[in-house]
Amino acid sequence: MKVLITGCTAQQASSKTALRTPTFSTLIAQALKDGGASVVIAEPSIYMNKEALQEYDTVLVGIAPPTSLSANKIYPAFSVASKAREIGNLALFLDAPEQYKLQSSLKSCYLNMSDLQKEFYSRRKSYSDLVKNDELKREVYGFIEFLYNEEWPTTLYPSFPWMSHAKVSQAIPNTNAKNLAPISVDAYLLRQPYVAPDFSITKEYWTCDSIKSSWSRSISGTLRYEVVPTRTNRWESLEDTQQRIRRSIGTLVSVYRSNEPWWSPALAQSLANGVPVVTDWRQSSALGLEWTHLASTVETLTDSERFNISAAQKESYLKAIPTWKETVEDLLQTISLKEVSI
Repeated sequence: MKVLITGCTAQQASSKTALRTPTFSTLIAQALKDGGASVVIAEPSIYMNKEALQEYDTVLVGIAPPTSLSANKIYPAFSVASKAREIGNLALFLDAPEQYKLQSSLKSCYLNMSDLQKEFYSRRKSYSDLVKNDELKREVYGFIEFLYNEEWPTTLYPSFPWMSHAKVSQAIPNTNAKNLAPISVDAYLLRQPYVAPDFSITKEYWTCDSIKSSWSRSISGTLRYEVVPTRTNRWESLEDTQQRIRRSIGTLVSVYRSNEPWWSPALAQSLANGVPVVTDWRQSSALGLEWTHLASTVETLTDSERFNISAAQKESYLKAIPTWKETVEDLLQTISLKEVSI
């Protein structure tokens, strides 16, 4: 079985990005490979023709709001998705929070075709082709019309155990319980070699996966110590990120509009390094008392007390999510890859 994974952003379509941080697309790729599938992660290209795409059992395309600054591969990605839809082997995935922005962005581009041809987007991949090539326009705008008006094919998104499937579905009206699939990928991150925390280091900061969110800013205002990004820039190495987490008091995992959670690798990375996680306790508390601590309380504890909280969180979290083998089986079944042995 063969699967192509690509998408609208670097995080969705670049295997090199995953060398610096875990991404949903590369963890999906790992699960498929562990299930025996042949997987290619590739940058989208307007030159990927139907003949080439027909070689794949599934073409998995990451979707982002067309007007998003990060969607710098939107034109070739939607071109590939349009062709795969016509072939009948298209599946989609989402990997970013605040999904309501996707529908409003699609609406804007659907009602105003000129939006995506503004000079503002001139540095996007294949921008000049979009402006000049009528066939590419047909593919890109035809796929936008499809996403806005019609029912989507199988669509994956990463999940925490306390996320509401119904709320994610509500944010994307053209999906339903049948074709929208939460996939848990944290079992893979948590089975990585454990690194014991260094109690000899004075810990004087927090890390946060989304430092600019309203929730993060609100929590930061209650804390004595500084809050820094889990990753300082997109070029930072994975080891540098891990070391920053390892030396922190704890990790803040943000929620977004209406306190809606969204998956972040920072949670599993933190627990794998013996560092406690603080998120919206009203949701995470479903896993146990160890998930109810306020950040301001965690600050007052000793290193060993914080480590004990992290260990308890890791234990309850692993019980609440599928094993990696179960994730592999679930994923293969979801995208209809049959006759693949684990």
